[in-house]
Amino acid sequence: MLPYSGSFDQNFFSVNCFKKWQKLWNNGNIGRSVHKILKTVHLKPAFWTLEEILFVTGHGPFPSFLNSFHLSDNDSCTCGEVGDPIHYATACPLTLSWHIRKPSTSLESLWYQGVLENPN
Repeated sequence: MLPYSGSFDQNFFSVNCFKKWQKLWNNGNIGRSVHKILKTVHLKPAFWTLEEILFVTGHGPFPSFLNSFHLSDNDSCTCGEVGDPIHYATACPLTLSWHIRKPSTSLESLWYQGVLENPN
């Protein structure tokens, strides 16, 4: 008979916990904007600035976010379009000098990753 190894149990438990966590992350209803960028779960934190977090999550002083909590009468920017981070970063005439190119839907995940990895 082989001696009992606690490390086997630890490894087995760890692998199964990560599998369950990943399944919950993939099938969840919240955090979908972050899921587009961070598709796999891991213990290593993503070191994002506050501005990057607000951009990716859509939280913050955006009409679309404020309206979801009934803190604004509508979700529109003053230009008339939906006031979410993508709108301000790519299409709003009021933020024209800061615009970046809007991604196609199929490349949106890679686009977000590129935006977050850009040092500027």
